[in-house]
Amino acid sequence: MNEAVSVFDLMESGDISGQRAVRDELAALEHELRKTMDAGLAPDDMKPAQAAREAVQAASAILNKIF
Repeated sequence: MNEAVSVFDLMESGDISGQRAVRDELAALEHELRKTMDAGLAPDDMKPAQAAREAVQAASAILNKIF
């Protein structure tokens, strides 16, 4: 799902498959970030990677509240 999706539209429409696709994409992104971090990063690269992972986790938490 690399196309732009309005979370508000998904929320209003109740499109469960669309909601699941957004959640799955966030889960896959977090998995890739975690895998990259576990493989080892330079200290300068670890901070942005951790910030990105925290952003993905925050987005997932928000989706849990609105869907």
